[in-house]
Amino acid sequence: MLEPTPGHKLVVTTDVLVEGLDFTAALSEPEDWGWKAVAVNLSDLAAMAAEARWLVLALTVPEATPVATLERVYAGVGEACRAFGAALVGGDISAGPALSLAVTALGEAERPVPRSGARPGDRLCVTGPLGAAAAGLALLSSAEPAAAGLLARFPGLAAAHRRPAPALAMGLALARVGATAMIDVSDGLAGDALHLAEASGTGLEIHDSAVPLAPGVAETAALLGRDPMALALGGGEDFVLAAALPRTADLGGVLDCGRFTPDPGRRVRVTGVGEAPLAGLAFDHFRGRAGG
Repeated sequence: MLEPTPGHKLVVTTDVLVEGLDFTAALSEPEDWGWKAVAVNLSDLAAMAAEARWLVLALTVPEATPVATLERVYAGVGEACRAFGAALVGGDISAGPALSLAVTALGEAERPVPRSGARPGDRLCVTGPLGAAAAGLALLSSAEPAAAGLLARFPGLAAAHRRPAPALAMGLALARVGATAMIDVSDGLAGDALHLAEASGTGLEIHDSAVPLAPGVAETAALLGRDPMALALGGGEDFVLAAALPRTADLGGVLDCGRFTPDPGRRVRVTGVGEAPLAGLAFDHFRGRAGG
């Protein structure tokens, strides 16, 4: 039996990671899969300004999966739980055609922050640089000989793909200074910020020149012939927070990269040569994230 803290609201989220879509044995280790399954769910709690408390984990396991692999997955789950202060309190395991990890995470919040409260004039802020996970995945998947050199030069890129870190403290801090809407950047800033605008009934501008790129993203884009802004706006799995903040809110550690506007029919990115629609840039779960 779980006992929430009096005066707090219980916040619940769930997410599933599937082998071949969200992780592969070629690019990461079983401990990483367990860690990531915990981290992505705790990131959703952070986006609601909740403190992580409990997890339950349901595994679907192909018959040929070695027991040692499952032990390593659980080791990664334990590492993440200890790192972020959450307790694994239950779960289930079943046979299935692909290895999958479905986590339900429960947290507590004094003032949950929804997606739907952004107002015209609010700033669009993020809690960290973008594009690292997408760049890391691209380099890990690349046959380009120089890719290994970039991974060695920017180790944070592979780490961002394999072991993301939820912004739990920043979720609470943003709520305290009056964030009106919040989401974690799991599918790319373009799509996730659009979710805030759509839920809030506002317009949206994202300014390319203000979008913070993680170290190594520009170099990765140059090596692989990619657009660095596409990695940052559409790559996904950054697990920083995107929030709508009032113009007068003061909080260190956030980076302004756009604003919410009155016209819900205008949701654009502002580039060096004009404007372009935000729709269509984000990761599509039914199109897949190859090798992710």
